[in-house]
Amino acid sequence: MHSPKVHLFFVYFLIGIFSIAQAQLPVRGTRWKGVVLTPTDGQVTMTFQQDTLLVLPEGTSVVPEILRYQQTGDTLLLQKITGQSPCNSNVTGLYKLIYTNNGENLALQAISDGCHERQKMLPSKAPFVRQRSSHNQPPRNWPYLDPAADSIAGISLYRAYELLKNRTSVPVIVGVLDSGVDITQEDLRDVIWVNSRERPNNQIDDDKNGYADDVNGWNFMGAKDGTTYEYDQPEITQTYVLLRNKYDKVNPATLSPSEKRQYDTYQTAKKQFMKHYAADQPKRLSFADTVKFWTVARQIREKLPDSTTSQSAIRQVDLGTDSVAIAVRTILADGYFPHYGPFAYYATLVRQNWARFRQIMGSEAIIAYNPAYNARTSVGDNPGDLTERYYGSPRMIIGQSQQLAMHGSHVAGIIAAKRGNGRGIDGVADNVRIMPVSVVPANGDERDKDVANGIRYAVENGARVINMSFGKRLSPFKEQVDAAIRFAEEHDVLIVHAAGNNGENYDSLPAYPSARYENGNIAQNVLVVGNSTWRVGEGLPSRSSNYGLQTVDIFAPGTEILSTLPHNEYASFSGTSMAAPMTAGVAALLRSYFPKLTAVQVKDILLKSSYKPDVQVRKPGRSGQMATFKSLSRSGGLLNAYEAVKLVLSETTGGSVRSSRVK
Repeated sequence: MHSPKVHLFFVYFLIGIFSIAQAQLPVRGTRWKGVVLTPTDGQVTMTFQQDTLLVLPEGTSVVPEILRYQQTGDTLLLQKITGQSPCNSNVTGLYKLIYTNNGENLALQAISDGCHERQKMLPSKAPFVRQRSSHNQPPRNWPYLDPAADSIAGISLYRAYELLKNRTSVPVIVGVLDSGVDITQEDLRDVIWVNSRERPNNQIDDDKNGYADDVNGWNFMGAKDGTTYEYDQPEITQTYVLLRNKYDKVNPATLSPSEKRQYDTYQTAKKQFMKHYAADQPKRLSFADTVKFWTVARQIREKLPDSTTSQSAIRQVDLGTDSVAIAVRTILADGYFPHYGPFAYYATLVRQNWARFRQIMGSEAIIAYNPAYNARTSVGDNPGDLTERYYGSPRMIIGQSQQLAMHGSHVAGIIAAKRGNGRGIDGVADNVRIMPVSVVPANGDERDKDVANGIRYAVENGARVINMSFGKRLSPFKEQVDAAIRFAEEHDVLIVHAAGNNGENYDSLPAYPSARYENGNIAQNVLVVGNSTWRVGEGLPSRSSNYGLQTVDIFAPGTEILSTLPHNEYASFSGTSMAAPMTAGVAALLRSYFPKLTAVQVKDILLKSSYKPDVQVRKPGRSGQMATFKSLSRSGGLLNAYEAVKLVLSETTGGSVRSSRVK
């Protein structure tokens, strides 16, 4: 996983909006249609504005009912402003918001309301239907729709559940190797894996698996108390720091084949690292000398007008040839946006938020390419000792962090958010237990050691499917990760891996973890997923998705995917990171309802049953070239849950699989 754009993050930090995340699903700015019960069965439109709700009967000249509303989680407080109902303006009503179909349908259920007429006015015969503001905007439940019946490139999940109706299922554990999962999130807490053999908080390894108190998974990046770093370094820096003493002065001719591969990886990392290190040196010095930083800031302020300025105006301030002063000017220009007004006010904001500003704007110089920085100090392990397994924490303290567990919670929700509870969203699979295995930092690259140990932990503790929505370009300890993937393969565990978001041909990319072992053999239990959109046509593959006829197995919905975030929030994200858990969810669904299926059989079923539209599409990336959709992956298709279930039913007799592998 690579670091996000830090400049934009700081803008959000200063103006107080980190993301589009909202507690529960927000009603503000939405329109709904439905048939209400009073005075007669008639269609009405509900429009939620900034803080007012308009209820307007269609086809009449009736004055709309206007109410003031306040949303808190899944409850709505209402108070009349004007309208024809006899409700007094000082009588409030409290209603529960009940969402279905991933927020495409909404029902209002009265909790308490002193106005009886309003209690009859708002409930509808069927849930209200969300009205999209534009046809270019997909419905929130688009990933679950059917490409043939709905003309939207979903996975046909609703039809799959129709086939599974009245069939029994068994719980399936899905290991989510990611940045962590908020196990208290309202839509996730009921689906979190519980290690029944472990007693919580007694600091004893009750089940003798080597991990004390691991009731809900394991955090390989945590200190013993669960505090977890937000920033690690990119793989080139990690590789340089870990291997420089071993390989800086070695004679390559004396190395074994595995050491030679590692040596070559080190040389690649060193070349890239030294380039970044030299380029960031002035920035590093500018943050180290705060007196000079603020002296330069004052010089810039004196040369700019006392009005809203611009990034270009800041960059044009003449500071001579001093490289550190120029670096300060660049830092301040990169962090400025018009929201901040005059430079003097902006500088005051920076000074007031100096620690955070320094961490974000200086992340490359101070953290990413600084060999002296060590994120692992709090963890207490030796990052270079690949034999260590039992380090980290059974907890992740998220606190008020807006980065910890964000990515992993979103992934977990796609797979298994509690279905049918009227909150937030419905995950893909209905009988899954999410096992959080934290190995991916919120910023920076995952470490091979943690990935290998995370895979082994998930396998040893019962996972049948593992989702890995991360990747990088270097793998200094590939042999250890290969051994862990082979361990999963030997224990019948399916690994679903995101293809990445470079818009490039995955067949020609150095990308890790890899399904190809170092000896050239292919792991049969690894399924690599590209990102598709809702458009059945030339825009079907996402422009950012990697693709590959040999190395990408299948495409799945990964664009504008609504899911869970920490602190009971929700947001839509895009990327192969979302397409992978969509696929892992369907894989878990199959292993839940058809538990005799092996990991390899599940993979083969998903590929064979994929929806294969005969369309020309815009090839991902910037080339603008056209290609057939079937040429972008091994299966040539799009994940389809309905066809997968249908295929299993046709390939089984009496509940047992007819053949060891679907051909």
